[in-house]
Parts: sequence; structure tokens; C-alpha cells
Amino acid sequence: MKSNQFKLLILLLSSSFFLDCLKSVETDKDAQSILMAGIVGSCFSIDICFDQYAKTTDEGASFQVYDQSGNRIYARQSVLDYSTYRPIASGSKWVTAITAMRAIDCNANSGTYASCGTVTTGTCATGGTLSLSRTTGEILGWTGTKGSITLRQLLSFTSGLNAGGGNGSGQATCISTLPVGASGTQKDTCVNDIRDQSTGTPGALFQYNSNHMAVAQRMLEVSCGKTWNTIFTQLIVTPLGWDSSQAVWKGNYRTSEDTDGSLSGAFGLSISPEHYARMLNALLTNGTAKNASGANIANFLSTTSVTEILADQYQGAKIGYSQFSAFGYKWQYGLGNWRFCTNTEVPTECDKDLISHSIGINGFYPWVDKNRSYMAILAVNNIGRKNGLSLLPASSTSLFFAETVRPLIHTQIGK
Repeated sequence: MKSNQFKLLILLLSSSFFLDCLKSVETDKDAQSILMAGIVGSCFSIDICFDQYAKTTDEGASFQVYDQSGNRIYARQSVLDYSTYRPIASGSKWVTAITAMRAIDCNANSGTYASCGTVTTGTCATGGTLSLSRTTGEILGWTGTKGSITLRQLLSFTSGLNAGGGNGSGQATCISTLPVGASGTQKDTCVNDIRDQSTGTPGALFQYNSNHMAVAQRMLEVSCGKTWNTIFTQLIVTPLGWDSSQAVWKGNYRTSEDTDGSLSGAFGLSISPEHYARMLNALLTNGTAKNASGANIANFLSTTSVTEILADQYQGAKIGYSQFSAFGYKWQYGLGNWRFCTNTEVPTECDKDLISHSIGINGFYPWVDKNRSYMAILAVNNIGRKNGLSLLPASSTSLFFAETVRPLIHTQIGK
């Protein structure tokens, strides 16, 4: 395990992605020494590993592990508790993908799938049946090659939409500057700008950036004839019992400025880890989520939707920009989540130690291990005040912590 940890440390220290994301910070020397001790030393219990990690965080942290039935089997917190709402950065991508698949399920058969609200059979099918194969041409009226972009490609970052006209993990500025209550015209102008600055070929290139999901959200709005907030509230917030006053999307979560988050599905949500777990349970259990009282919500997702979300969605696309590819790690991508494994070249080998995750740049890190039938959520909101090591931003230290405790979790659950 330790050799793997050192390989991961080298990865984290070397990554051009992580270095590009760094901000000038005031490094806490005590936190630095604690984190270094965790890296070069050892911790032999989840409690000790967590306590070492939590001391390096901006606001504290919490960590929870759930078994195959959605029962919490481990929990520990430091300052930041399980029910506190904080931004989750790229942890939002999983929520966006699940919202989209909920819309598809409810549109196909709202009598079967749970708590569809007014998103009933046929109501999200403007121009034809809503599915992952619907195109920007059919729903948004785009023409030419870009009119062939599918909802599947948008949710898996293989649509050919560039970030700022080039490579990298950025986004069009209009996503973060839409005014509150932005009109359909303003949103269309934004996604059309994304279209017009992009040069990629749909399906040919995986490029990790926020523009894909902004267009996906606009497709759902137009197809359903509802705002993103309405769709999200009906399909996610209400059935899961999330706090509607706090489970909000912002175009820029790093500031206090009020902006419209209708196109910020790649990064813009605030949520608590306990509430996030209610949704994530559906991926662990092939479709069953949890409500506010902890009861099961059967058929929250179809088994087909769960499979699609967690499947390798590259479908022949080459990796253009990925924060991991610089090291030769060709980790795959599903719909809104990474497929994280040792051997990506051989699918049967990858599946043996596969976990699915949606890590955020602020350190929020949820993952699902279908092989061992558990899920875990490390909740943290590190935004640069106290990252422990100036060369390791929050997402890096969270990933290192998770890789350290995963074997300990496996021992605890006997798998």
C-alpha cells in the first residue's frame, strides 16, 4: 500500500492541472508538518488518518462510509458536521448527470419511477423522445457538425466543446456571470457562444471542462419547457428532502455575488454530505435512493440509468485534456464521474478494483465501490487559506487521504 501511496504523491506533486489551479496561500507550518508526517509515515486506523487530515483543512471535515444497504457504518467529523451545506465544486457533476437521467426515466414512464413531480411521461420530449442520443440540433436548433452533439457526449465531456477556444479545464465566462433569473435568450446567447468558440469534433476527444454540462442543462430546459431550478427541485430536492433554501446553484461559488446557476452544472451546487448520500445511494443500490427519514425511495433511477452513469463513456474518444493523463493514467469517465482503476487498458482488469468518484477542486470527494458494495463521502471546503502544503491543493490531499484509508475500509468490511 505504501508504494502505491508514494506513486500517488508523485502524481499529485507533478500534475500540471493541479499546479494550474494553485492560488497564492498562507501555508500553515503546523498543518504542513502534520500532512508530511501522514505522507512519509503511516496511520493504522481510519480515525487517526482522518484526524491528521482534518488538521490541514480550512474549515474542518467529515467522513462517512455506508454499506450496501445505505446504512452508515462509519462516521467522524471535525468542526464541519454532516448536515452543513457547503459548495462541492465538481461533486456537482454527478448531481447533474443524475438529474438528467431522472428526467429521461420520468419522461419514459413516470408511473414507474419515483417522485417525478410534473416531469411526467412525454413532458420533456419536445421534438421527440428524451434520451441520451438526443442532439443539440434537435433540441437547440444547432446546425452542421455541432448540431450532431448528443446529450450523452455532453455529460461525458466528449462533445468537442472546447474551453475558451482551446484545451484545459476552463469555461466560457458567461456561465459564471449570468444574472439571477437569467432569461432564455441570455442562456441561449451563452451556449451559442460556447458553440461558436469550439473547434472539436463531437465524439472524437475527451476534454474535461465546464462548457459541456452548461449546454446539457440548456437542452433539458428547452426540452422540458422548465428552468433548471424547477427540474432540479422536482426531481432531486423534493423527493430527497434537501433544503431548498440551501441546495442552490451559483455561477461562481467562490464569491458572495448572486448569479444564476442554471448553466453551472459542472461545479455550482452547495449541499451537505448527509443529503448527498441520499442521492448517491441510488448508484450503490441500482436505483434506490433515501428520503429525509432514511426510508428507501425505490425506482429513483432505473437500473439502465445507473449502468449508463457508471459505464465507460469514452466510446472511442481520445483523451485531450484530463488532469490525470499527463502521468499516463488513462482513467476513464462515465456520466459526470471518473472511473478510477489500476489497469484501464483491459476492461475486465479495470473492473476488479474500479471505484467511481466525482472529486471537487475544493476537496469534496464522494466515491462508490460497487465491487465491495460500499460508498464513502469525504466532505471538506478548502478554498486556499490552509492547504497544508503549497504544492498540494485541496483535491490532491483529499485523494491522498482516500487512497490511504481505502484499504482500512476494506479490512473493516471484510472485502
